[in-house]
Amino acid sequence: MIKIVVAGISGCLGSAFVGLSDALALARDAMTRASDGDAPFTLLTASWNGASIVDGYGRSFAVSAAMEEISACDAILTPGFFPDDSGGPPQLSHLGCVAGWMRRQHAHGALVCGAGTGAFLLGEAGLLDGRRCTTHWRLIDELRRRYPRADAARGATLIEDRRVVTAGAPLAWLDIALHAIRSLCGEAAARVAAEFTAIDHGGRAAYQPGAHLSGLDPFLLEAERIVRQAGDAPLSTLDLARGLSTSERTLHRRLKQASGESPKTFIDRVRIETAQTLLETTLKSVKEIAAQAGFVDEACFRRAFRRFKSMSPGAYRSLARMRSKTKGQMFAISKSPELIPDILTKILDSCVNGVTLADPDQEDSPIVYANKEFLRMTGYALEEVVGRNCRMLQGEDRNQEQRAQLREAIAKREPIKVTLRNYRRDGEMFYNRLAIEPLFDANGRLIYFLGVQYDVTSQAKAETEIAELKAKLRALTPDESGSLAKSADFSP
Repeated sequence: MIKIVVAGISGCLGSAFVGLSDALALARDAMTRASDGDAPFTLLTASWNGASIVDGYGRSFAVSAAMEEISACDAILTPGFFPDDSGGPPQLSHLGCVAGWMRRQHAHGALVCGAGTGAFLLGEAGLLDGRRCTTHWRLIDELRRRYPRADAARGATLIEDRRVVTAGAPLAWLDIALHAIRSLCGEAAARVAAEFTAIDHGGRAAYQPGAHLSGLDPFLLEAERIVRQAGDAPLSTLDLARGLSTSERTLHRRLKQASGESPKTFIDRVRIETAQTLLETTLKSVKEIAAQAGFVDEACFRRAFRRFKSMSPGAYRSLARMRSKTKGQMFAISKSPELIPDILTKILDSCVNGVTLADPDQEDSPIVYANKEFLRMTGYALEEVVGRNCRMLQGEDRNQEQRAQLREAIAKREPIKVTLRNYRRDGEMFYNRLAIEPLFDANGRLIYFLGVQYDVTSQAKAETEIAELKAKLRALTPDESGSLAKSADFSP
């Protein structure tokens, strides 16, 4: 069963801690009644050692579990913190154990959320590095100062980037609670939860957590219906305004108030959501999906998809496939089924080394499978790898002559072995001996690039030391005149 943990940390905002706990408990009970079945998730409140926590006002709150005893969970929700004397977030360096636990849970697939200044604890865990994130607008500069590798956005309501969620609205804890339910339990469950926790008896939002209640606004609901029904027909902002019997100016104002989007962004988002469903549930080509979703051409669709989802349509399809299928099913969807045993045999035969499969039929040949040794060796989580090209391991170190050899072999669909300088997720450099093997089906069609990687750092360092020693010895060899060549390394 899905397990959601509310992080209890001394010094937090008591209202946010209790609010998260109550909102999730009420939502869980409402969803259970609505489905007339079992509870959709279990809820735990947890401190590091299971002891009660004390909030910023000195009030004590009991928790139900100890983080150090929770080996796995599906989501962690972190409340904001009571401000220090300067009005800013407190220093959190003493929470290293909690931050480390969050980092490990995220590496194992958990959704990690921070409400308001709770984002600062995610920064302590290193989870904001290279990610788009937000917090209360007054504290964006402080977030950037403490965590310079974070891509902090001022004024954003809620941002999710690779399973790290931050929110900066006044009631950000409600935002992340509903977002977690939506991500883990689905849209229908989120609507039930929102109706019970954030909607008054007249159907209006008592609090509008960014984008999670958009479908409950009759105006937005009708606007979405018009966009979806337009299908592959052109739809301008004026067309949408006419369909809603309003002016373009009023349309712009009401969409901004309800969803924070301009009419064009709203239209593109709804169409991208349609395309997501098609990518997840059909085998149609990207070109066909672009047309069916209402985009004028494939290039326009690809640009919009990357803008909204930060990945290509093909990579999104791979990620959705990975989440919903077994490995064998994942390979079988668009590849010849009789090759599955051969592929799995190759993977099993190479399991002591890092193994990846890249799909040449998708844009930029993204990774669609990586084994546990590859993840251990590189420090990345599976969801951070799938959908990306393996060159991600090279970081900014692109001046390597072996890269040209690799590109040439891949273009010719030939096997190759090279040694590259690669970088783990924490930035540590290692030497990677990479073997690429193209895999073909019975008709000679290329279906995957099999990559086998193993760490040869110790060997490379030894070879470097041997080369340096040889150079020094050559410097001591007598020249033609019979005298020794001078070496700066051996001079007194």
